[in-house]
Amino acid sequence: MVNAVQEEIGLRGAEMISRRLKPDLAICTDVTHDTQSPMYNKKESGNMKCGAGPVLCYGPAVQNNVLKMIIDVANKKKIPFQRQAVSRSTGTDTDSFAYSAEGVASALISLPLKYMHTTVETVHKDDVENVINLIYDVLLQVKPGHDFRYIK
Repeated sequence: MVNAVQEEIGLRGAEMISRRLKPDLAICTDVTHDTQSPMYNKKESGNMKCGAGPVLCYGPAVQNNVLKMIIDVANKKKIPFQRQAVSRSTGTDTDSFAYSAEGVASALISLPLKYMHTTVETVHKDDVENVINLIYDVLLQVKPGHDFRYIK
C-alpha cells in the first residue's frame, strides 16, 4: 500500500512508484464529484451522489478482470456501489499505473465528494467506510501469482 504525490500535476508520484515497485495490481482510490448540485450535467458527468456507495470506474485504464472481481466482492458482501464511465483518462493515478512500463492491472474506486477543491469538501461517512471495506475484501481475494490477463 502506498501514497503518491503530485497527482494534480501529471501523476508523477504514481509513475515513479509503478516503475520502482513493479506491482502486479493497483487499486487506486480518489474522489469523484457528487453530481447532485444544479450546475452538473448528469448526461455528461454521471449521476453520482454521496451516501450511495463507492464509485467504480469503467474506462480504458481500468482492467476489466480487476473490475469484475471488485463488483463480485461488492455484491457478495452487499456493499453498495455506483458506476461511472470515462471515455479517455480517469484523471487519477490509475492512468499512471495502467500505462507505465509493461502496464499494471488497475482499477479505480472513488469516494463521492461534494464541493471538490473548496474549503468545505464533504463526504458521507458510510461511503468512507464502504470504500475501506471494499478494498479490504477485494484484497482478501487476491492470491499470490493472481493473473489478471485477458489472454493467458
